[in-house]
Amino acid sequence: MSRMRLWLFVASWLVSASALAGTACPNFYAAGSAPTLDASLTDRTTEVCHTEYVLMASGVTKGPLYSAQHLTAAQIAGADSISRSGSFHQETAIPAADRSQSSDYTNSGYDRGHMTPAGDESTIASEDESFSMANVVPQLHKLNAGEWEKIESQVRNLATQLGEVYVVTGPAFDTDSVPTIGKDKVAVPAYTWKAVYEPGVGAAAYLCANDDTLACSVVSIDDIVTMSGVDPFPALSASMKSNPIDLTLP
Repeated sequence: MSRMRLWLFVASWLVSASALAGTACPNFYAAGSAPTLDASLTDRTTEVCHTEYVLMASGVTKGPLYSAQHLTAAQIAGADSISRSGSFHQETAIPAADRSQSSDYTNSGYDRGHMTPAGDESTIASEDESFSMANVVPQLHKLNAGEWEKIESQVRNLATQLGEVYVVTGPAFDTDSVPTIGKDKVAVPAYTWKAVYEPGVGAAAYLCANDDTLACSVVSIDDIVTMSGVDPFPALSASMKSNPIDLTLP
């Protein structure tokens, strides 16, 4: 190999490696780029790669900062073919001090609200992985079983229709005061959001208030960055982030 060809090969490898840096499972992220976090969120974080999704756990909030999927029509077809089962369990891939427990939610007034839904998982084993306590946040039951469930179904329909979408889901917390539940002090979000990228088309996000208003809306990716400190799709252009595509609000 000539010196010039060797240089080009190394340069190409470095570009590829740089694009995938910071994640052990780039296949779940749009363009292989993991969501970026505001500096205020980076303390005690652990990426956990599961079979059909990846989460970023926080030892501060005791839950996920985001949960990401490359959701395909084939995966949805598999999910439709299995029975629903599963039980919540601690996430053993993160430090014990950073975990929440199912008992933290008992009599708290909040559901264990999945970020990556169990209903998206195509096998019994991957469905069980979605019941990780690092994949849930405290969510009001009326939201979890109401508009949020409808949004999850709508995104599955979109993946089936288009063949694939990239999805990132997470919480947004009040900056002034964050309530907690349980002995592990699990942070209660003010909002939950689900960002959707249609490859080559654009992106937008569902945003739902985690309070008695149960208000949900469709917002831009820039809005999610501002509210949550998480950029779900850092590889997208500024125009795509500021101009939301049309998402159907159930």
